[in-house]
Amino acid sequence: MSMKKTICLAVITAFVALMGTALFAEDFPSWYTEEVTTSEQEITRKNANGDWVVFVDKTYYACANVKCSDKIYSLEMARDAAEKLANEKLDKYLKSIKENDALKAKHTMERYKYNDSLTDGGAYVQVAVVVSKEKVIEPEKVPDIKEEISVMSKLPRILLYGSERLTLVDTLQFYSAESTEAHRVSLSTKEKAKGNKSKYSKSQESFNYPDGVQVSDTVYNLQETSLQFNLRNVVKGRKTVIIIRTDVSTSNEKLILNYKGNSYEAKITKDKKNRWRNIIFEIPEGEITEYTPQFFIEALKNNISVGSISVYQLL
Repeated sequence: MSMKKTICLAVITAFVALMGTALFAEDFPSWYTEEVTTSEQEITRKNANGDWVVFVDKTYYACANVKCSDKIYSLEMARDAAEKLANEKLDKYLKSIKENDALKAKHTMERYKYNDSLTDGGAYVQVAVVVSKEKVIEPEKVPDIKEEISVMSKLPRILLYGSERLTLVDTLQFYSAESTEAHRVSLSTKEKAKGNKSKYSKSQESFNYPDGVQVSDTVYNLQETSLQFNLRNVVKGRKTVIIIRTDVSTSNEKLILNYKGNSYEAKITKDKKNRWRNIIFEIPEGEITEYTPQFFIEALKNNISVGSISVYQLL
């Protein structure tokens, strides 16, 4: 056989194969899929109260196809049967995701297409159901200023406290004998119920803040022991924020600061990995009535380690 005849025969064979594929392949429409699909759009309309609000319209789609047979002998019958199958598929899916509003909503035929080939005659159908819900507008999250300050590894001289600018007026550092003496630091222990004495000690510790910064500080380890100290350089009557660096690996759930019989509590969130937190106490305007007010950290049942104390005021 000559080369020209061989090429010609190959072309004819490929053409016949291609035509056979076209004749017998199932011609699915572009929108047809076996999976349930969804789409969403936002639209502004009036709600039940007559207010213009944003609604979210979520549409669920399901498809099915049915071929003609001895019992289904027309394209219209195939379309009706396919529509029923698609609705059943859609309802099954909606039940599985517990979308009751969609189950109650009206199902509609979105589109259909006939296939009138001799071998694969039938119909393809897509049904849809729309659920419209008023969009929930999430309130803008207000930053938790105390949470932000609690994880600062280095406190600034001017502290942004919400809408206020507070100034650092005093610092108590336990590693300094001069600072400890100037602030009249003292410890008060009490007898436990079984007659055992309270415990306290002083140590140098190095822990991390949540940002990974490691900070070393001298701390008092207190158990059933209160720690007293006087503030310096404060203006009486002004709003005051006292920040105490604390090891939060403790089992205590709160730290309590006391001034003239008034107790101020701050919650402790336990963290054994990043153990430093700045525990914050806010003393409202008008409550400090002295220039060197005496505060004390109330005795707690379990051991707690407290470090440097920073004092800010609204000047």
